[in-house]
Order: sequence, then structure tokens, then C-alpha cells
Amino acid sequence: MPRNLSPIAGEPDPDGADCVGCGRCCHHPRETVHLLESDEARMGPEVLRRLTVLQEKPPFMRFMNNDGHRCAALDVSVLGQFPCAIYAVRGDDCRVVEPGSPACLEARALGHLGGSIEYQRR
Repeated sequence: MPRNLSPIAGEPDPDGADCVGCGRCCHHPRETVHLLESDEARMGPEVLRRLTVLQEKPPFMRFMNNDGHRCAALDVSVLGQFPCAIYAVRGDDCRVVEPGSPACLEARALGHLGGSIEYQRR
């Protein structure tokens, strides 16, 4: 179970202005953000080596690595800020968590991305 940040009430800025100050969608259990071949090609071998993990058994899916509560690509070097270190090449699972999406709203309400979210655009 991921460590929770404090939940955030209210609607997110529709243009994403408060995303870096929130970061709740980047806090999630292991094997939550899976990668497709197109994601792997966009990220390149160095990012894949540093920040992802490949399952050892079939179906050999690749996931963003995390320590059990947050994505390895989350930059937590500045207190209270949660920028993505690979934002330009992030996976499609991350790209669909747009401000106000069901996943975004759940993460804000829980303090982390839950397991019952729907990855869909509004």
C-alpha cells in the first residue's frame, strides 16, 4: 500500500497548473504504470535501464519502477514539489491522467493513486 500524502479537496486546475504541487497520481503501488512498446521506444534504453523493471515471468510486462509507494521518475528533491523527471517521454498510462480525469480525482481524494481508477480521457 502506498504511503499517502494528504488528500486534496476541490477540482484541479484544468490546465495542470497545480500538478507539480500535487503529485498524488505519482504515488501508487508497484506494477501500476505499465509500459507499451511505444513507451519503451520513446523513453530509450538509458531511461528503461534506470527507471523500469521487467517482469521475470510471462507475460514479461515492463513497469515503471517504484519503491512501493511512488514512481521512480518522481523528482522529490524540492520539498512540496513533485515534477516528473521524464515528463517529455512519460508512458501512456501517465499521459491519460489528465487534470480532472477519474484517476486524477481519485488520487487527489485518496492522497495516492488507487487500484480502482479508470484510465480514460474526459
